[in-house]
Order: sequence, then C-alpha cells, then structure tokens
Amino acid sequence: MKTASFLLSGVATALAIAVAAPAIAQDELVVEPEDNEIVVSASRIRGSVDVPQAPVAVLDEEEIASYGASSLSDLIEQIAPQTGSARGRGGGSPAFLVNGRRINGFREMRNYPPEAIRQIEVLPEEVALRFGFQPDQRVVNFILQDNFSSITGDIEYGLPSGGGYATNEIEGSVLRINGANRLNLAFEAEDSSMLTEAERGVSSIESSQLVGDADPSAYRSLVADTRDLQLNANWSRALGEEGLGGDLSLSATATRSDSLSWRGLDAVTLTDGEGNSAYRTLYDPQSGFGPRIRESKSEGFELGAGYSRQVGDWQLNATANWAHDETRTLTDASADTSALREAVQNGTIAYDADTQTLLGSGLVGSRDTYRATSNTETATSLVTMTGRPAQLPAGELALVLKTGYNWNNIQSADTRNSDITTDLTRGDLNGGFSLGVPIASRRTGAWDAIGDLSLDLSGGVNHLSDFGTLFDGSAGLTWGVTRNLDLSASYLYREAAPTLSQLGAPQIVTTGATVYDFTTGQTVIVDLLSGGNPNLVAETQKDWKFSLNWDLPVLDRSRFIAEYYDENSSNVSSSFPVLTQAIEAVFPDRVVRDGEGNLVSIDQTPVTFASEQSRRIRYGIDVSDRIAGKEDEAGGRGERRGPGFGPPGDRSGGRWNFALYHTIRLQDEVLIGEDGPLLDLLDGDALTSSAKPRHELEMQGGLFYNGVGLRLSGNYYGASEIKGSGTSGSTSLDYHPYATFDARIFVDLERQFQDVAFLKGSRVSLRVDNIFNAQQRVTDEFGVVPISYQPDFVDPKGRFFEIDFRKRF
Repeated sequence: MKTASFLLSGVATALAIAVAAPAIAQDELVVEPEDNEIVVSASRIRGSVDVPQAPVAVLDEEEIASYGASSLSDLIEQIAPQTGSARGRGGGSPAFLVNGRRINGFREMRNYPPEAIRQIEVLPEEVALRFGFQPDQRVVNFILQDNFSSITGDIEYGLPSGGGYATNEIEGSVLRINGANRLNLAFEAEDSSMLTEAERGVSSIESSQLVGDADPSAYRSLVADTRDLQLNANWSRALGEEGLGGDLSLSATATRSDSLSWRGLDAVTLTDGEGNSAYRTLYDPQSGFGPRIRESKSEGFELGAGYSRQVGDWQLNATANWAHDETRTLTDASADTSALREAVQNGTIAYDADTQTLLGSGLVGSRDTYRATSNTETATSLVTMTGRPAQLPAGELALVLKTGYNWNNIQSADTRNSDITTDLTRGDLNGGFSLGVPIASRRTGAWDAIGDLSLDLSGGVNHLSDFGTLFDGSAGLTWGVTRNLDLSASYLYREAAPTLSQLGAPQIVTTGATVYDFTTGQTVIVDLLSGGNPNLVAETQKDWKFSLNWDLPVLDRSRFIAEYYDENSSNVSSSFPVLTQAIEAVFPDRVVRDGEGNLVSIDQTPVTFASEQSRRIRYGIDVSDRIAGKEDEAGGRGERRGPGFGPPGDRSGGRWNFALYHTIRLQDEVLIGEDGPLLDLLDGDALTSSAKPRHELEMQGGLFYNGVGLRLSGNYYGASEIKGSGTSGSTSLDYHPYATFDARIFVDLERQFQDVAFLKGSRVSLRVDNIFNAQQRVTDEFGVVPISYQPDFVDPKGRFFEIDFRKRF
C-alpha cells in the first residue's frame, strides 16, 4: 500500500509539474521513471550553495517579510541566534555570499531592502573554508531576486523611558537588480544627544560639600553626544555577451563620526591653617571653567573590487579591498590647583569662598588639552580557484585553492607623550587549500547503505613580516545519516600571532582612571600604564566540534541543532585581566600600592597566559509555519505582489516562527603561569570585571498576518560570581540572573488604508527594547551595589522606545 500510495502521489506531482512548468522554469523539476517508479527531484535554486553540510536555517520570501526588517543589516541583527557562531574565539559575525559567491564584505549588502532577497541560507562554520573564510564563522548566502527595483526611505526616532536624551536616524537607498547587473546607492545619518549622570540621579564622584557649588554629576556623561554619517555605493555588472566575460563589482564607502562627552568639573580639596576643609567643585563658564570635554572625530574611506568568472572547469573569484581610517581626539586635562591650595593654607583666601572668587583669584592654572591622533591603513586581497578535478564513486572531488596578501599600518601620536609615536606595519602573505572528498552517496549508490559521508580537509600558511610563519589546518567528517539528519565532527589547528597593537603600541600612562579594587572592596582612582608587549609569542589553538542537525518532519520548517565545542589554547596573548587577588599574586611587579595598601597604579600591558580550556554545549530548535488566510481556507490563493507589501486581496495569510537556543558552559579555565594558579571562570574566578554565567538562553519569534507583525526576542543570563580572597577588606561579587526582552510591532499601511495613495508601499513600526527595564544586579557580600556596578552606569539606556516610518517608492 505504501508503494502504491507513493506511485500515485508521484504521478499526481508529475502532472502538476507539467501544468506549472512555464511558471517555474528557474527551479526546473526533473521527473525520471526507473524500475516502474516515478522519482521526482528538484534542482537547487540558482545561486544556492552546493555543499555536503546541511544549512542551519533557510528563510524564504514569506519568512523574510515576517520579520518586518527595514534593511538587511536590521534583518541580520534579528536572526543573530541562527547566524552567530558559538565558537569561543571571538568570531561570532558571519561571512557573507551573494548568489553563492564571495563578496568584499557585508557593507555591499547592508542597505538592501529585504524585499530584494529571494532566499537566505545560513550554513555552518565548516562551509566557510570552501570560500576562503576562516572556519570560525557561519556563512550567510543571500540569493537575490532576478529583477528588482526600489527606492526606500526610512525615518526613526527613539528615546529611553527614563528620558534624558533621544536618537534619530534617516536612511535612504536606491537599488536596481537586473540579473547579474546591480546598482545600490545608500546613505545613513544618525544623531544621539547627551545623557548626564544627574539625569539618572547618580554620581561617580564626590559632590561638593558647600551649598552653591555646581553638582559635578550634571557635567559627566553617561551617553555621549554623537553624530554618524555613512555613504555607500555598490555596482556590479556582467561582462561580455551573456556574462561570459565574468562579473565585476566595485564598491565605495565613506563614514564620518563625531562624539562629544563631558568628563566632569575641576575639583579640589581646600584646607586652611586652622584645619577647616571642604571639597570644592570649580564651575564658571565665563572664566573658561566649564565641564572638561573629550571630543572625537573620525573619518573613514573604503574601496573594494571583486571579479569572478569561469576559467575552464574552474571558478575564479578575486577580491581586493582598501580602507583608510583616521581619528582625532581632544581631551581636557584637570586644571592645576596647587597655587590655590597653598593660598588657602596660608590664609590668603578663604576655603569656603564662592566659586567666582576662587576662579577670579588667578590661582587656578589653565587647562591643558591633549591631542591624540590615529591613522590606520588596511589593504586586503584574496584569490580563490574552485573546481572539481576528479570524479570519485561517491561524487566529484571539490578543491579550493587560495592565496592573498594583507597589509596593515597603524600610526598614532599623543601630545601627553610627545616624544613617543607609533608606526606599526604588518604584511601577511598567505595561501592554503581545502579539499572535499565524497566517500558515500545515496545519489550515486556508492556505499549508500551508510548514507551520505564526506571528508573535508584544509591547510594554510601565513607569513607575517613582523612575526614569522604560522600554520593552520583542519579535518572534518559530515555524515548524512538520513535525508533529514546530519552528524558532523571537525578538528581545527591554528597558530595565531598577537595583534600589531599588542606587540608594538607605545606605553602611555593614563591618570585618574576609576577601577574596582577587589582586595579592599573599594572603587578607587589610579594610574594605568597601557601599550604593547614585544615579548608576546604565538598562540596555538586546538579545537574540536561535534554537531547534530536534524530537519524535523513537522510543520513547514522545523530544525533541531545541537553543538559541542572543546577548545584548547596555549601561550594565549591577552589584555591584562581584572586585578583580583589571584592575578596580583602572579604579576606582583605590575601593581603598586602605598604603605597603607591603597592601589596606586597598574601596568596593564598585554600578558601571556600558559593555557586556556573551554567546553560548552549549544542546542536549540527553530520552527516556522504558514498561517492560512481566507483564500487558503477556500482552496485558492490570490496573486502576490511581493513580500511585505500589497493590498489584502493580493496576499492572504501569514507566518509564525520561533527559535530558542540554550548554551551550557561545562568548563572555562585559564592557567595563568606554568606553575599556576588555575582560574576557574565558572566558579568565582575572573579575568574581566564581569563574571561568566554557566547558562545562557537566546529566544526570538513572531507572528505575521495580513500585513501586521509582532516580533519578540529575549536573552537570559544565569547567576555567576567573583569570589573574594577572604582577606580583610576583600569581598565577593554576586551577579544575579536576569533576562531582557525586546518587542516590535509593525503594520503595512498600504493594506490597512488602500485608498490613501501616499501610504502605498509604507510601513510603520514601534520597537521597545528591554521591555521590563531589566538590568543585572551586582552586589557584594553585604548586599551593597558598588558604585561602578550601579545599573545606570552599566546600562544607562534601559527601556528604550523607537518609532520607525519606512516607505518604498
């Protein structure tokens, strides 16, 4: 009966295909009779990636529309749980392809409207090797519409529920797609006003002890006043007749960012000869003593080019990129008050005189303004040749050869250290290969009893002009147990060099920095020494990954993923960790305390840890299905005018989706030196000012029906702690568990107001970040929140509302 049912189903499908064939020519379906059976197979969508590894997620047009995203950058942010890598090497962000080919970077796509995308494929990290990327990134492949034209404008305005500042943003883009020919012009302008400590009712420093003196918290910024501008242009064209000359793409980006923050007022403790004393804040804008400021301006320019074509049986892909960034920062130093203190001690001026008298005495020196500059130049290039040079019983051998050259230069100077300048250069000549070997295949019948089995191998070498030669390699197995269940295992070996700045940045002393002293349990002001450490050595990384990818046979789309990571490193270059008692015991020469044990200064230049080891599990489910509309219920379906827009008669129904991922850290340990100590970061030890939770949850889901959508996302962080040493004054810090939730509701106005011409192609959205204004609570063993861990310092934004109006022309 099952065989007969299958045959009848196949005949019905074949007849349906024959009727619908003209409408689906791009995704041609092939029907081949064999042994009295009808086998129906569908070719891949043009532009999809042909690899043994199953995708982590696949989003079609309907599901893309259900997110209500204004641009691809917005969409990628919303699907971060699917696109982010769980590897612990700091990768995280995915690599990007367009129609199955590598591009210069996401900036080429970030301003595209989501309606221009036919399908999105999210692929596991193992796929990155086949396109010349590092194997610690997931791969996102955008499959474009064949023909698309759009002009899009977007206006946003936002403010926190606590008030104090606001943000606004304007975006615009023009996009034309005609097969391989594309043109995109876009701009973004964003502005955010300043938020001060006083507007949140907190203060990081002592207030004046005399009535009438200015409140310093009104002149210290929690959020800087910022302005950002970006212009972006991308052009792609097929060369020669029918694109036989290949595809050429050019891109250019210009950015400008300005930032202004207040660093408080000049202050001084004045004591007269009789022992009367007061802490005074000095504020008189007419005398030139307003808030001390830090002003930063940065400009960037980026040019990119890409070329791809078929060379015989090989696919050539070449990319080149040049980027220039320069930053100038002006910082006001504190005024010299030594003469004023001496005058008060001698009785020349009263310790409690009004501010105008103190500043008008001429005893307060003028401020110095320090100027810091930084210029970076980066040039990168990569050429890959992809081919299938041999036919094996289970399929074709897949070979990728790559070579490239990267060049970086950093130049910086600071007037606080006028005799020190930085000029660091690194050249990186690299090459490598990846090899995909099919071992068993259901399609070809080779060893098909065990399913689909393939082996992936890679190797690479980097020669750094300032450091030497480094090697990397990997091996992985992908086993398609069934058509819906994949298992994989991979091993990575990599030698990594310290960054240019870690090795060669000049050593600079920063005075007046605020840190938390775990030894005394106090927030103190100290001097910090920063810069490079030329004695750093190469890091060796050895990582294992095991994963399960199960396409569940329920709903329209449902997938269960489980991943296990085991990562080991030796000779780890790291910035100097938070100064706990254990760290101070290992690096006593880097810490200076006075005779009473008070912290005076810290040498925070980079260090080398003996080893790191971490193990974790990440698993989750991602499900989606259609919501039937009236026309679906009646057995028909209306004409579609495109995702996300169009009157109700054009498209009925909608979609819902839900994704939930849970990360469990099983081990996270750092061996500081060969003789110890061994820090357990999951059991009270720490390298930063934040503790690591053992459990984390990521959630996102939503409903979209007849032009109205609701999105909800959330993150949960489990409890953690940093233990004190038990000595006098030392205290533990408890990081309480907390969860944050964000929501967005959006309405396609064209569907709701069909008679209003202006609203054609328009959408309005309301977004609420951190709905419940949840902020992590950090307390010491007495239940007190240290100043530097007060929620308004850690997260001054809190609950944030944003309204957005978007229109496509």
